[in-house]
Amino acid sequence: MKLSRIRIQNFKSIVDSGNLDINSLQILVGENNAGKSNILKAVKLFLTAGKNGIDEKSFFDKSQPIVITAEFCELGGPERKNIRKYLRGDLLSLEKHLICSVDDSGKYDIDVKYHGYIANPCDWWLSTDGVNETKGSRPRWAEIAEEYGLSDYVTTESGDVNKTSYEKGLKKYLLDHDDILYDEPALGDTQALGISTYLVDQLPEFYLLPAITDYSNEIDRRSSKTVFRKLMGELSERIISSDPRYNEVESTIQKLVCLLNPDDNHDLEPERDERLETLGIIESALHERISRLMPSVISIRLEVLIDEVKDFFSRGVAIRIDDGVMTDVLDKGHGLQRCVVFGLLQTLIANVRGELIPIAQEVSQDQNKIILAIEEPELYIHPQMQRPVYGVLKEFAQTDQVIYSTHSPAFIDVWKYHQIGVVRKDTIELGTKVHQCEEGILGTPEERRGFQFLNSFGLEQNSLFFAKHSILVEGEQDVIALIATGRKLGLFEEFPEEIGYSIIVTGSKGELPKFEILLNAFGLPFTVLLELDGNDENEETNKKVLDLLNGRKCVKILRTLEDLLGRTGHFGRTFTAKKFFENPDNINPDLESLARDVFSS
Repeated sequence: MKLSRIRIQNFKSIVDSGNLDINSLQILVGENNAGKSNILKAVKLFLTAGKNGIDEKSFFDKSQPIVITAEFCELGGPERKNIRKYLRGDLLSLEKHLICSVDDSGKYDIDVKYHGYIANPCDWWLSTDGVNETKGSRPRWAEIAEEYGLSDYVTTESGDVNKTSYEKGLKKYLLDHDDILYDEPALGDTQALGISTYLVDQLPEFYLLPAITDYSNEIDRRSSKTVFRKLMGELSERIISSDPRYNEVESTIQKLVCLLNPDDNHDLEPERDERLETLGIIESALHERISRLMPSVISIRLEVLIDEVKDFFSRGVAIRIDDGVMTDVLDKGHGLQRCVVFGLLQTLIANVRGELIPIAQEVSQDQNKIILAIEEPELYIHPQMQRPVYGVLKEFAQTDQVIYSTHSPAFIDVWKYHQIGVVRKDTIELGTKVHQCEEGILGTPEERRGFQFLNSFGLEQNSLFFAKHSILVEGEQDVIALIATGRKLGLFEEFPEEIGYSIIVTGSKGELPKFEILLNAFGLPFTVLLELDGNDENEETNKKVLDLLNGRKCVKILRTLEDLLGRTGHFGRTFTAKKFFENPDNINPDLESLARDVFSS
């Protein structure tokens, strides 16, 4: 089961996100304080039973409920069978409502309710409500069961059939029969159906790695409630239990319990008590002294709490790393600490999928999918290691899901634009919005493959998703000309990002339209620098570029950049262009005027 869509209303900075499609790898980009982290927290809130620490400050408007609507797809056979009555076709659609109210003492109280679609079987005798509607308030349950072959499911040990046994037996009958037809599901309050305890358990597991300043907190063995520690506790039990010598661990722990704690049958069989005698002496001494102060005290009993194996791993594992010097991971740098978290998460999750220690196929299929959410995975990671970390996340997303926010071009691919959500908060009243587009907007599969190949040799084109305003140009020579001229004019000191512009090289005039389509789809501002090459504006390529402006600005050069500068021929190599613009005197008034126009959008 995978999360395929979510809508968030009235949560923190989000008034109404609209429908946000969630891919196996979903990337959120946007400026600081746009609401990216709030989206991740909303997903966590939905997938966690209860209010999960939500208070009145989490409501954009306390007079309205927080409503999170989620859809899930790719349900496996066992999943479909267990929750079939909640499905709308192949989708599971649920809503979680959180309502803020004030009690008599003036304190805020948060009430949580789930709403979902539920369908009843078409045949009246397959639901107790249907039986009551058809046969009245006092139906003959045994006769109905006998008539429709349900007796083996609904008869009690005493041989009776009543409403309770009928309802209980129907649940098993419906699970055992895959050919049952259901009515069209209807939306309703399903809290009474146990949705918060049963159905939520069927949903994907959610783990959030926040953008904390000191990642050692995730690894520190003194911290038992971090995502990393919870993963260690949840997954280590099965790792260890699969070892042939696991029984030695259990017997050793049991021996420790016997040595430190009294046997429950001590009074009946004192000779079997293996407890250390000194502990009994301490109890007697304590009782003697306490009973003098409080005569009603009859006895004192000391019990030593022994952790389960799972707790040993969640609280008692230290990590030491030899990177030339063997020291605790807490003594290493933040970058290594975060790499350890990524590495251990990958290893532990691989074990869940049976990739480390073989597990039975049916066990693997029954395991819930995992949604791994990360705030800014690039934090503390060396620039040259960011793409390998991105590769780790892509690999994990092949079987589960990853949702993360990022400010780094190394963690996106421009040709995988359908995996990207641009998060903006234009005004407080509108709140956080997410802009996405579908995969097929760039034409035929062959055209999309070409776009992917041409933009797979660097990260520069990825920057358009982080730019405040993109300037689309054909080649590197255009970039050099605009930057050199901008510096000469004092528009910026070094680079146009200082004044909110990013120059994006498309590679050729023929590729300009594809970038325009992308930017239009995401609602991102841009300007096009277009060389008409001496042709009319109605020439095929020129017209295509101009038609896709969608109200955006286009600065035109009648022929070519070189012609504008009074040069004959093309610059050819990038180095030649750099040497030419090295001398500011080579920049003529025509290019200065053009640069002012480009940077005034």
